[in-house]
Amino acid sequence: MKQILTWMVAMLMFTSMNAQQPANNGRQHNGRREFNPELYMKKMNEFVACEAHLTEAEQAKFFPLLKEMLDQQHSLVRQQRELMMQGWKKPNMSEAEYEKLVNRVAALEVESKKVEQTYYKRFHTVLPWKKVYAVRIALSRFQMEALNHFQPGRGNKDRNAPQK
Repeated sequence: MKQILTWMVAMLMFTSMNAQQPANNGRQHNGRREFNPELYMKKMNEFVACEAHLTEAEQAKFFPLLKEMLDQQHSLVRQQRELMMQGWKKPNMSEAEYEKLVNRVAALEVESKKVEQTYYKRFHTVLPWKKVYAVRIALSRFQMEALNHFQPGRGNKDRNAPQK
């Protein structure tokens, strides 16, 4: 009888240990998935190519241009973030300093849109306008799906995401 009971307890412990997920499971300590920029770009390129029906030749010419645009925009976003952090770290700024800060952040947003507008014209050198439009739609959709994927509790629930 003791042997059977010992065997059952051991099996129960073994089963419960295997049922638990690993401590990290590809996530950081706060429950969010770790961000991998290379994987993000790869998935984005695949999604855009599929959604916009890009041929191999179009992809070879288009994706380097897209990367250039995104790199320039990323630089502008980084500048915006640095400016916003200045305001956060220095809460006792004068109204004039806040005005300057807000205007500079807004100017960087406008600059980012100008970069986008310039690159859409460059995209048209390798793609017809219909596909440029399809790329724009695909990028928007991909960003929304990526937000849903990387942030637990947004949109379609990830089965592995911690429940609130």
